[in-house]
Amino acid sequence: MKGCRLTSIIYLTTAVALSLFMLGRNTDAGGRWSVFLLIWLLVSAVPLLFVFAYSRFLFAESTTHGQRKLAAIVGGIGGILTTILFSFLATPFWKNPVRDLGDSVTYLLVAIAVLATFLLAGIFLLLSKKSSLAIVAAILLWPYWLLLALIFVNRWFQDSSVHAAYYFLCFAAPILFTFAAGAAFHRPVVPHALALAGVVGAPSLFSDVVKGNGYDNVWLLFNQPDNRFAIYPLYTVPAILSVALLALALSTAVVRLLPSRWHLGRSSFRDHTWPALVASFVVLASWFSQSVMPYRIPGAVDYSDWPILQILHVEKHGLQFHETCVKVWGRPYRPVSVSFSEDDRRLFQYRFQLTNASGKPPEALVERVRAFIKSPDRGERKSDAVKPIRTWNADGWYLNAEGSGLRVYGTANGTAPPQELVELFQQLNNVPRVEESGSELKDVCLGFCYDPLSAMGLLYSNHRCFNDGHGVACR
Repeated sequence: MKGCRLTSIIYLTTAVALSLFMLGRNTDAGGRWSVFLLIWLLVSAVPLLFVFAYSRFLFAESTTHGQRKLAAIVGGIGGILTTILFSFLATPFWKNPVRDLGDSVTYLLVAIAVLATFLLAGIFLLLSKKSSLAIVAAILLWPYWLLLALIFVNRWFQDSSVHAAYYFLCFAAPILFTFAAGAAFHRPVVPHALALAGVVGAPSLFSDVVKGNGYDNVWLLFNQPDNRFAIYPLYTVPAILSVALLALALSTAVVRLLPSRWHLGRSSFRDHTWPALVASFVVLASWFSQSVMPYRIPGAVDYSDWPILQILHVEKHGLQFHETCVKVWGRPYRPVSVSFSEDDRRLFQYRFQLTNASGKPPEALVERVRAFIKSPDRGERKSDAVKPIRTWNADGWYLNAEGSGLRVYGTANGTAPPQELVELFQQLNNVPRVEESGSELKDVCLGFCYDPLSAMGLLYSNHRCFNDGHGVACR
């Protein structure tokens, strides 16, 4: 019974996460979680409550084989027909027959009546294991779910019929997992087979959430600086939970369907849940690492100018970083200003402060910068590789001068920085500063993704990613 309860919880939480994600991706709710959750409780949680109760009723000992067979036929035909109908009705959006029904009083009254039917049937089935409204609610379930999907589909939804079908199958997957959760207490095979059928939600989830496009994904939204988006899009957290829990639920279903003769120690392997947890963790970790490296902020920012000289000095002591970058701006041989950016951050720290300032270099220093840029040593060549610093204690120097590639010195490659570079950095860093300001940056990797290129100002997705002709690549 304990294993059945845990399995039921896994399937049910997966259904909740998927339904929250599919509803939240196209629901604004004013950016307020309280409003969004209230909408979900009304339009999604109520019918899912009925599905859970109806499943327990169907697989109870008092239910006949004929009733189960009829329910399977009605449910199967309903699922197939509504998927086909959605693929034809949902795209393009202007053909959607219910796109404006939200303003209809008649529609609102019908919706209230249907939801009341689901609620009453579900409550009576859970409390007394019988309800005269159960058959009516079961017949209304798939038409209601179709209307719900059509109403909440994105206004810019223009996918092909095949992709529209994938979308609806993902929208319908919570019904399968909820049904499996209710049946987990009564049948050894059926609920796990139904949960495994929930894989129909994977294609849409993979293409819309996991795959991403390099420039933007749900993980990168947590790197938004300051309070540019005070509340993250409502689908962000449910999207992450949906991927993790879908992997967990499908792995659990596979493990539970293994032959009982397969043993691990004294117990049957299919009674264990940890293999499914490991599989889910591997999926989540792989997706996370592919999504957040290298560090970048979603969106595109095109700078009107670019410094003719950048010098970054990184000092790392254990978990602590101190990064100072000086940038010289102007025409190649006419430097006019210097800007400074500086931060003190720690690993395992999500937020950190970046201080910015600017200054006017004296003419003598301008001449030195000019000579440094024109030096024969600055000849154009391939840039050195730049990677995040992982050494416990490190001292790194990074030079980027106009007309030459990026140079790396210090602990990263075991090359001492030229004395001329160090002295020029110190002189530039001593220029009197004006117009100081601060900003907050965030790293969803807790400091492990932020790298020297980020500290040199390459922060946004268009600074780190480009289309190489075979798709988006990030460096």
